Amino acid sequence: MKNFVRKAVIPSVVATSFLFPASANALAEFKINEESNVWISLLLQLRGEWIENGQADGSGWRSDFYIRRARILFGGTINRYVDFFVETDNPNMGKDVPIKDNDGNIIGYKSNNDTKTFIQDAWIRLKFAKEFNIVMGQILLPFSHNNATGATSLLGVEYNLTVVKFPPTSNFVWRDYGVEIMGLIPLPKGSLDYRMGIFDGVETLKNPDNGVWINKDDNYRFTGRVQYNLFDAEGFYYKGTYLGKKKIVSFGAGFDYQKDAAADDYEAPTKVDDYKAWTVDMFIDYPLSQGDVATFQIGYINYDYGNTGNPNDGDAIYMETGYLFNKKVGIGKIEPLLRYQSFNSSSSTGIDDTGLYVGVAYWIDGIRANIKAEYEFDGGDGKDQDVFTLQAQILF
Repeated sequence: MKNFVRKAVIPSVVATSFLFPASANALAEFKINEESNVWISLLLQLRGEWIENGQADGSGWRSDFYIRRARILFGGTINRYVDFFVETDNPNMGKDVPIKDNDGNIIGYKSNNDTKTFIQDAWIRLKFAKEFNIVMGQILLPFSHNNATGATSLLGVEYNLTVVKFPPTSNFVWRDYGVEIMGLIPLPKGSLDYRMGIFDGVETLKNPDNGVWINKDDNYRFTGRVQYNLFDAEGFYYKGTYLGKKKIVSFGAGFDYQKDAAADDYEAPTKVDDYKAWTVDMFIDYPLSQGDVATFQIGYINYDYGNTGNPNDGDAIYMETGYLFNKKVGIGKIEPLLRYQSFNSSSSTGIDDTGLYVGVAYWIDGIRANIKAEYEFDGGDGKDQDVFTLQAQILF
């Protein structure tokens, strides 16, 4: 514990003191004419991690500083009917990767400086009416509230990554290529947010050794979501918190299906079946009378990989909550956080994984400038490691 305090807590306090001396500025926006504009923005998340028993010999606290996300966001409006969005990313640059000997034993670590910048989102939207839009391109899958949340506005340090078990060849960072219809339907009380799409999903593949095909007929992937908003509605990308700027109470459900897209092995399949998944979730982000904000989210996901025995077959649950105090402490506001996520595999080859996280967010200028810290308790996933994470974010 003394080594942890020396290697993690002290650098954390020092970093907090100088990373954000002033509020971040607004993004740059350029008006072309009365209907057209373009804008550009930058997301930068810098992260430090301290991993218990993480050194090469399995002892001590190993530290790791790296760039979690470095994104350029670019979008605009052509006219009242057409808008677009493109986003790049260069994730995990400098993150430690293990060095192994010929027997597979870890003998050291090195920073990964071979990461590449790539297109992560790219879509065009046709806005016929608030109730009906068509989106085409590389789109974040409309499935759960967790996976449809933008990385700029997460409540905690990270997504609930453990609970996302899409087929490994069916997505690129939870995105897929296709066409989606979406809209917001006003109701007597609240509104209904719907999103339904057809996507590439898992592509065709034949195992030459046994003649077994994955998705031989090139079937579409069907993914969709409906969400009932009791008060305010959310945008194209959901947020992990609105920091009191909206009153959100929502109940959602989603599905994900592709025929012949489940397999035991996506490189050399021997068993193939239909892939199915469904989810339900609730999200609350509620401003209180004194200016404080209470946030709570919970979701359940069921993954069905048929009779393939795929380790991702099973169910998952996630929960996160926070309470934002409106009174400033220094240059920002404090929000204690709690997260829990769990995946239970129904396959004999699967691994059950549970994570419990206690943390705090320090909102200096909302999502534009903040610092977050989380402590993850060992979840029984075989690693026997607690992890402390510190992250600084700017959105310019």
